[in-house]
Amino acid sequence: MTTVPPDGDPATWARRLQLTRAAQWFAGNHGDPYALILRAETDDPTPYERQVAAQPLFRSEQLDTWVTGDAALAREVLTDDRFGWLTRAGQRPAERTLPLAGTALDHGPEARRRLDALTAPGGPVLRADAEGARARVEETTAALLDGLGERFDLAVLARRLVASVLADLLGVPAARRGRFTEALAAAGRTLDSRLCPQTVANALATVAATAELTGLLGEVPPVTPPPVRPGPATPSAAGEAAPEGGSGVAPDAGPGVAADGPASADDRLAAALALAVGTAEPATTLLCNAVRALLDRPGQWALLREGPGRAAVVVEETLRCFPPVRLESRVVQQDVILAGQFLPADSHLVVLVAMANRGPRAVTDPDRDGFHPGGSRAPALGMTGVPQLAGAGSLIRLVVTTALRTLGEAVPALRPASGGVRWRRSPVLLGHARFPVTRAGDGGHRSDDRPATEEAARCAS
Repeated sequence: MTTVPPDGDPATWARRLQLTRAAQWFAGNHGDPYALILRAETDDPTPYERQVAAQPLFRSEQLDTWVTGDAALAREVLTDDRFGWLTRAGQRPAERTLPLAGTALDHGPEARRRLDALTAPGGPVLRADAEGARARVEETTAALLDGLGERFDLAVLARRLVASVLADLLGVPAARRGRFTEALAAAGRTLDSRLCPQTVANALATVAATAELTGLLGEVPPVTPPPVRPGPATPSAAGEAAPEGGSGVAPDAGPGVAADGPASADDRLAAALALAVGTAEPATTLLCNAVRALLDRPGQWALLREGPGRAAVVVEETLRCFPPVRLESRVVQQDVILAGQFLPADSHLVVLVAMANRGPRAVTDPDRDGFHPGGSRAPALGMTGVPQLAGAGSLIRLVVTTALRTLGEAVPALRPASGGVRWRRSPVLLGHARFPVTRAGDGGHRSDDRPATEEAARCAS
C-alpha cells in the first residue's frame, strides 16, 4: 500500500524529488503561473490562479500539464468519467518524478466504486450512523477544549479531534489509538506530495506512516452484520441522501454487507485507509479555514451562535472561497476536445478549485465576491472529487460543521493570536502548521515567543 520505487534507492528518490522541484522553480522563473502555484511560496496564490484563469484552459508546457480555473470546465472535468485519477496503465501521474507519495488514494474506477459502497455512515467501515458520528464529534470537541488553557493551537486541536473521531468510527483498538494519531499526522502530506515534491524526510515519513496505518487498520476486527430482514428500503437514520458520485450502501444491507454482497477484507482495509488519509488533513484544514474566515471579519464569530444551521452555511461558503483541497488532479482517459483544445489520452489535467468556485460563472450573484457566510451561491466544488471516496466528502462536512458549531458555543469570545504559520510545500491544501487562538476577548494581539520564520523553517524540514 506504499510507493517504494523498485528500481532505486533513497539517493535516487532524493534526486528525482530535487529535479522535479528544480523544474517547477525553473518554469516559475520563466513566468509559468501554474509552476508558481506549485512552488507554494505564498499563503495566497490567488494572483497566480487569476493568471491561469485568464483563459479557459491553460497549458503549462514545461510541466506538461493542462490547468483550468473555469467553473464550467471544472465541473465537467470533475464529474465526467473521461477524466480519472490514474493513467490507463493504472499509475499515478508523475509517479516516477514524484516518488514516495504513498498510494492510499490510488484507485481506478472499478476499485473506487467498490470502496464507495463501503464508506456510508453505519456501513462496514464507519461504525456509526450520521447522528452517532455527530454526537461523537460534539463529545470529543468538548473534551479536548476542557483540557486546554486560555491560549491554544487550533491546528493541533483540529488534528487531535479528527484523529480521535476517525479512530472511533473506524474501530481502532484503544491501545493503538496513540500510534494511529501519530501516523495519521505523519501522512498529512499525502495530497500535497502528489503534485509538489516534499523534502526527502517528509516523503519517507509519508511512506512509513501509510504502512503503519495499513497495519493498524488491518488489526480492526470486521463488523458482525445483524440479520437482514426483508422489507422496503428505508432512509438513513439521519435522513440524508447519499453523497454525489457515491453508490452508497444498499438500504437493506447490514453494516458488514456492501451493495453487491459481503465486502472483502482487502476492500474494507483499502476503504478505511483511503478514508482516514483522505479525510484527516482536509478536515483539519477546512475547520481552520472556516474559523480563520470568521475571525477575520468583525462580528461573524458571534453570529455563529444565532442559529443551528449557520455552521453548515459557513462550511459551504468556506468550501467555496477557501477550499481545503485547492488543486484537483485528473488524467484524460481517452482523446478529448476540451475548450477547443485537443487533449490526448493520459494527458495530465489540474483543476483550480478555489478559482473555479469564486469565478463569475460559478456564483449566483456575479456582482458579489469574497467570503459571505450569509450569501446565496452555487454549490462549492471543493468536495466533488477528493478524497476520491464519496463517503469522505460527507464525513468531512459532518465533522467540520459539528466541530464549528460546538466551538462557537463553547468559546464565544474566540480571537486569533499571533504566530500562525502555513505548511511549506503545500499548494494543494495550504495546510495550517500552527493556528494560535485565545479564548479571551482582549487577547487577540498577544505576541508569540517564536518568530513565524523559525517555525516555517522547522515545518519545512
